[in-house]
Amino acid sequence: MALKITFGIITDAKSIFNLESVINSILKLNIPDFEIIIVGNVDIPQNEKVKIVPFNENIKNGWITRKKNLITENANFEFIVYSHDYYVYDKDWYNEVLAFGGDFDVCMHKIINAIIVTGK
Repeated sequence: MALKITFGIITDAKSIFNLESVINSILKLNIPDFEIIIVGNVDIPQNEKVKIVPFNENIKNGWITRKKNLITENANFEFIVYSHDYYVYDKDWYNEVLAFGGDFDVCMHKIINAIIVTGK
């Protein structure tokens, strides 16, 4: 059973290096059908898998709930993973999700803290 997944990433665009690390960790999962929606003002290449939804941070600083709603509004798939721009995915994440199954309304995953180099 393959799952069609929307990865929604919330960013304030302060760390493009971290955002690229998150995107690369998703790409390494080898998921057959997925998309990445980034909400925030970032200047990274878009393609058939990566879509950027601009966001005016001046309306309300740190308006995370609105960003999550924008992810939902733009998602092509019902299986949506919401995250921030500093969460990278473990190499086994997708296989573990498949093993768990897709029959749930809400699911939380274990977060393992890791040191992310900022590229400075």
